[in-house]
Amino acid sequence: MATKRNLIRWFIQEVQWAVPRNVSFFMEGRCDDTLLRVYSSELSEMLKGKDSSLRLKRIKNQDGKLAYTMAANTLPTFLFNHDVCVRDVVGKFLHDRGLQYVSFRRPADATILHYCFELDNGHMTDSQLEEKLRKHYMGTRGQIVFIMRHREFPHLEAHRLQKVFNISAKVFPEMPNKVLGACYTQFVENGIIYNRKGKAM
Repeated sequence: MATKRNLIRWFIQEVQWAVPRNVSFFMEGRCDDTLLRVYSSELSEMLKGKDSSLRLKRIKNQDGKLAYTMAANTLPTFLFNHDVCVRDVVGKFLHDRGLQYVSFRRPADATILHYCFELDNGHMTDSQLEEKLRKHYMGTRGQIVFIMRHREFPHLEAHRLQKVFNISAKVFPEMPNKVLGACYTQFVENGIIYNRKGKAM
């Protein structure tokens, strides 16, 4: 049976680096102020281990944002907030579905099993979204999971998600389960993803 700290180390190795809220979603399936303090403290303690092979290190980006890692040397600056949210999604997915290998190989933001995760912040136009689906996913196996996030107005996430589903119907008319999706705020609460017909998968 893996210990709590071994699970945290495994997760951090899989995602390359993490912040306390990512670890909370992985370990607990949720995050609130109390859990954030708990895992901030836990990760700080893991910086002090005697065994250097198990000891975490803290790294900082150019904006002064901190994260914990086993091996990474750099953190993104421009995409830091985006990549933190990707790790929230990965943590929640793994908490609900068990330990699985995680890849950050492009074009997806993250890939687990046959799911390619795309965290969408609403910046791409309809034509750019269509081009992305055609260029990167046409003729590929697996399913694309769009997670829609709006930092200021989470209620707009559902509208954006419907737009992606409408585009997916155009690109993959005979494949209603090729593109799946969820609103970010709902996904980190319930872990449910849907197909374009509204069926939970």
